[in-house]
Amino acid sequence: MSAPKKANKPQASAARNSGTVPEIKVTERKGLIEVNIKFHGDKNGGHNHVIVEDIEDKHVSVGLTTKSKKGKNHPNLPLEQSPLGDGKESFVRRQGTVAPKKEYKAPRKGKMTQNDYTKVKKIGEKAKKKYLEEKATKK
Repeated sequence: MSAPKKANKPQASAARNSGTVPEIKVTERKGLIEVNIKFHGDKNGGHNHVIVEDIEDKHVSVGLTTKSKKGKNHPNLPLEQSPLGDGKESFVRRQGTVAPKKEYKAPRKGKMTQNDYTKVKKIGEKAKKKYLEEKATKK
């Protein structure tokens, strides 16, 4: 067997990115990206989240669900395949979360397509930007 090819990692400048970005692994066969998934508990019990980034002592994450709608008919974004590999139809919430790392538990790995990961990353960046702006106004 030949040696595995190295995946291209996106490069981020230190000035633009104040948090740490989890290492992105691309599997050769299907072009899937390996992601970290953790269970985030909340007042309604909680659900799994894709960890997008770490910032200080917090995770920037986006919630996973199997439901196409949330609340009063607000649509969730569909994914091409389930990151958990369970064969169920999966969706992501339209709003990201920035929460302390201690609120997350049961870490595991999942795989997402490039298109799905791009959606999740965009939602996570928006949540991170909102968190940093709120933090700057509090000082």
